[in-house]
Amino acid sequence: MTTSAVPLQQSRAASVRRTAERRQLAERHATALAAEIAAHAQQRYAPLTRVSGINLLTAGTLAGILGPGHRFASEAQLAAYAGVAPVQASSAGQMRHRLNRGANRHLNAILYRIALTQARHSPQARAYLARRTAEGKTKREALRALKRYIIRAIWRLWQECVPPIPGVPETQAA
Repeated sequence: MTTSAVPLQQSRAASVRRTAERRQLAERHATALAAEIAAHAQQRYAPLTRVSGINLLTAGTLAGILGPGHRFASEAQLAAYAGVAPVQASSAGQMRHRLNRGANRHLNAILYRIALTQARHSPQARAYLARRTAEGKTKREALRALKRYIIRAIWRLWQECVPPIPGVPETQAA
């Protein structure tokens, strides 16, 4: 080995060590932040975890996306915001619906992961998907319907998480 190769190898080894140290630090920060989010979610957003596929970290993420209080007046508004409300795309007498691509894609991705988790682990979700496909829906359309079903459940549980609006009766607040 030449004398110039030794300092180069030492420099590479030092660089790898520094990168590994930065990665370990980032992992510790991510773990601490996840624990902090989970602790906060346990206090206010625990009802969301009753939906299969939602843990405390996901509940905290949903709370961050849904924003403070009564941002949405109905579950239909939330579904449209999430991109799971069907948009009519009919042509030549054929009735079809498609996904709203102008919605919050991050929220839609979370719903997709929840739907996949439910499709794997929840007998009720598997039965729902089987029923939808038996009705003639494609797998993609059935999964879209499941996401809409999930957003309804999230909406109902979200109403338990947010404090009521002062001076407004409960029936008007939701």
